[in-house]
Amino acid sequence: MTLTSGDQTPYFVGAYAAAPSLTGWDPGAEGRFLASVLALDGVAGLEVPFTGKLHKDDEAWFLRQLPEDSRFVVTTIPGTMARLQADKRFGLASTSVSGRRSALDFVKEALDAVTRLNHQLGRPAVVALELHAAPVAVRDAASAAALEASLIELSDWDTAGARLVLEHCDALMPGQAPAKGFLGLEAEVEAVQRANDATGNSMGIVINWGRSVIEQRRPEAARDHIAYLRDRGLLRGVVFSGCAGVDTRFGDAWDDVHVPPTPAAKAAGIEGSNGTSDHDLLEPDSLLTPDRIEECLQAAGTLPETGFHAIKVAAPPNASVDQRVSVISQTLAAVRQGSTGPQPGAGSVGRLFSRITLRGLQHR
Repeated sequence: MTLTSGDQTPYFVGAYAAAPSLTGWDPGAEGRFLASVLALDGVAGLEVPFTGKLHKDDEAWFLRQLPEDSRFVVTTIPGTMARLQADKRFGLASTSVSGRRSALDFVKEALDAVTRLNHQLGRPAVVALELHAAPVAVRDAASAAALEASLIELSDWDTAGARLVLEHCDALMPGQAPAKGFLGLEAEVEAVQRANDATGNSMGIVINWGRSVIEQRRPEAARDHIAYLRDRGLLRGVVFSGCAGVDTRFGDAWDDVHVPPTPAAKAAGIEGSNGTSDHDLLEPDSLLTPDRIEECLQAAGTLPETGFHAIKVAAPPNASVDQRVSVISQTLAAVRQGSTGPQPGAGSVGRLFSRITLRGLQHR
């Protein structure tokens, strides 16, 4: 996890999206994969998925693999989506009393898991816990008021040192099949700002590149969302996870399948550790390009002002352990190259966004 002398920004890695365990449980392969990812230059730690436990196959095994100096972001999106399949009313933004209560109980389970992880390492090791504004915002199923009420209730809870953040997912858009279909960013901002005003907290919102682009079908959408939040002092993180407007080997067009960026080898001559070109492992049809990474990092500004930075990408089907690690290392190279350009101050971010409005973006 040592940083080189260029870009000093450490990145959390949502390694679970490329893990060998996606195709079957092999502790040896999974252990080799995790150790290799954590050893990559520029890795701050892992984004860990919470489904009800911290590893879908064996949480106790997973906790034993973690280096003492590891740091983490825990995301509740996998467990949220699983619970939505069982109960479409489930969510922190649910207008159903029982659906919102179930979601708050789920957050309590996630915080218990944060405590277990901290206990394993003997210190507060979780930087942030990512929450989501489920359920699908169809008809009156979700509201900013319901989300605000949930965030106010959560403000009194012991978070074991983790910052609670809301990760924006693609909003439900007219005439468009959603990947997630939760509340729009304007509604989330309203809920967070009101909850902060009521509690004195400073909760904010994380932008996932792919989910913003999936929402609006525009590659510039993530940059605009980042600038919008930073201008309001609510940006708490940026996650680079790609998408594509056409079908790829990773999934269908506009699906939330963590498509890797376009190959960096064109510009940098990068090859994987096994000699495999990144043309073979990354995705030429990805909308996540070096230029788009750079514009988002410029819009976000510098750490720690804007929260954590992370990547989350999938590996091609049937990839080996080494290839799965290589996809992550090549993505890290792409985002760290993008971090070296000049970064604007808050005023220029405000000017960038002053030319557009979020309400207008949502219908383009």
